[in-house]
Amino acid sequence: MGTAKAALVFHHAPKPVSVNEFSDALHAVCRPRYPNARVMRAAHLALAVSGGVDSMALSYLFSEYRRLHQWARVGDYPVDQMYALMVDHQLREESHAETVRLAPVLRDLGLKPVVCKLHWKEYRKQGIDPSTLPNIESLARTQRYRVLGTNCRNAGIDRLFLAHHRDDQYETILMRLLSGHGYRGLLGIREANPIPECYDLHNIYNSGLLNEFLKQKPSLRFVPAISDIKQLRRSWKMELRSGDCLSKQGLDYWSSLFQGRFQRDHDPNVPYVTPLPREEGGLMLYRPLLEFDKDRLIATCEANKIPWVEDRTNADPTMTMRNAVRYLVKNHQLPTALQKPSVLALCKNSRRRAQFEESAADRLIKKSAAIKVFDPNAGTLLVEPPPFKSPKAARRTIYTEAREAARRPQRRIIAAIMCRKFIDFVTPDSILPPLTNLDNLVNLIFPELSPEKGKSLPKSCSIAGVQFDPVVTSKSTKWFLFRAPYSSQKRLPKRTLGGRTDYLSLSEAEFRSQVYWQCRKSLKGWDGRFWIGLITSVNERFYVLPFKQSAMKPFRMALPKPERARLDRVLKYYAPGKVRWTLPAIYTREDSGGRGSPSEKTMLALPTLGFHVPGMERWIKYDFRYKKVDANLLAPIAKRPGVFLTYRHALGTSRRRRNTIDEKPDGFEERRNGLRVQSGEAEPGRPDHKRKFQTKAILPEVHDLQETTSPGHVQQDIILEQP
Repeated sequence: MGTAKAALVFHHAPKPVSVNEFSDALHAVCRPRYPNARVMRAAHLALAVSGGVDSMALSYLFSEYRRLHQWARVGDYPVDQMYALMVDHQLREESHAETVRLAPVLRDLGLKPVVCKLHWKEYRKQGIDPSTLPNIESLARTQRYRVLGTNCRNAGIDRLFLAHHRDDQYETILMRLLSGHGYRGLLGIREANPIPECYDLHNIYNSGLLNEFLKQKPSLRFVPAISDIKQLRRSWKMELRSGDCLSKQGLDYWSSLFQGRFQRDHDPNVPYVTPLPREEGGLMLYRPLLEFDKDRLIATCEANKIPWVEDRTNADPTMTMRNAVRYLVKNHQLPTALQKPSVLALCKNSRRRAQFEESAADRLIKKSAAIKVFDPNAGTLLVEPPPFKSPKAARRTIYTEAREAARRPQRRIIAAIMCRKFIDFVTPDSILPPLTNLDNLVNLIFPELSPEKGKSLPKSCSIAGVQFDPVVTSKSTKWFLFRAPYSSQKRLPKRTLGGRTDYLSLSEAEFRSQVYWQCRKSLKGWDGRFWIGLITSVNERFYVLPFKQSAMKPFRMALPKPERARLDRVLKYYAPGKVRWTLPAIYTREDSGGRGSPSEKTMLALPTLGFHVPGMERWIKYDFRYKKVDANLLAPIAKRPGVFLTYRHALGTSRRRRNTIDEKPDGFEERRNGLRVQSGEAEPGRPDHKRKFQTKAILPEVHDLQETTSPGHVQQDIILEQP
């Protein structure tokens, strides 16, 4: 009787996520935001926990990571306390019981559970069940992010981790494909981004870092330690004695290592106005599980006996579009092009292309020093867009026009990205316009890319709340960007600050006996451009409204005579024309003794320019800051005086570029675009750069940049300086 051989059958099973894998993914996603800062203490972080398998796996992996790496940095800070923020949407009866059941599990993992409840009182008062609303998903998303942001601000948290995974990414791309998005709509869920839906909440959305500096013990410092300063001083003394003054870097190098603020070069012919501080910081969202499938997260919870709950509404394909897509993927065999590997590869390629275009736009803005002047006090920007026109070739061929036409679409995309970056400095809108809406603006700012041939005079235009005015000179055309004038059909931006309603009925003596200072704990957004705060010691309300023409003359007459002349000069230089009517001003109700209209308001201050009525500082103090902007675009790469950049054709006959440096032997001769290029000899008046020809891995539509010198060129007058 023979013996039967045992057959070895291997069944594929998902592998649990290891702590080392999670650590690598965490540090790849959560990178330091302020790499040059000194960390003074550990800080809290938070996890958004829904109770599902993905968020419970994230909680377990964070718990194990902290146990094995107690002093490791996550982003900028080491981890102090980990919070588990559980959002109770109050749309299901069992939602509260689920949060109560999971709280002990989270405590055992070393997390502090906090329940955040959403409220639907306004709908339930009208007899409407919020779960039946057609846009319940977007409404719940908005409330969820705002309550998460508020709780993080109250706990001093600037890092919030979400548990989105590869399956969520796959479903998102499928939904956008169904909606007909282009490649820029297929970028998927980002690994890190500022929290959305909180655009008007200070210390949550792109703001709050300046408040950290006001604390007695801030968590970050952007100045070097005393020991480093002493060591630096000793090294400089030695260099002075040896004759090698300040080494090769100079003072600008050391100042660039630390976070700065805007400074202006002092011009004796122009009245000086202290630049407004610009905001930084805010709450960031991180998603370290985007590279892991849901099957692996389930295996992680099962292997470590971590319980989770299932939301039955996620299985209802009729409730949301995401549920319908999830049901379709689970119960049907999709074509290969719509399966997960193909769709995620499409997302990766789309993201790579978009990142390349963004980098090309940044590079052109910096190298050409396109931003000439940025004034945060008035919210204005002066730019000189770099030309995309190619220089005339020595010999035109039958393919020249076809080559230019083939390059034009990609150039237009990069030009549109540059325009959107310019708009971001000035716009009051929280969401920037898509590139497809900027076609007319590209035709206006970059006429060489316009499909219509022939020269046309530049004219003003307005988009996304930003006015573009041309500044034409004999040598170039610059564009002056400022906040577009307010429409008479829309409400003016308004903020009410100061005394509370329960104190307005009290007399001045009663008010001072109960409370002296009425203070706003957090700043408020105004017109999407400024963050404003006010402290008062009087029983009065104050209003922040745009500067009105009717208030100009009374406010000017209330100033001393020297200040009147200075006000005229400041307005003429910093806020010319219609710009001044977009500035914020502080008003109060006029006390007319019963003779005037109760709606009349008296202007007290023009805070961003530093003007106010005499004596106002004794009973009111204000704090105005500009919104966060991309300061990296303000400083050009070429910082040597008298250097600017122009375009030239890249060497080579092929449209493909290799990221290599080829060394040519002496005497090598070849022709490129009809020009003779010979190694071993330099052109008259030009240096021989080691006889190397370099081709860069850039888009063929973007020309290389060639440095030239101009003795009359003036650098931009806004620099970054150590505070």
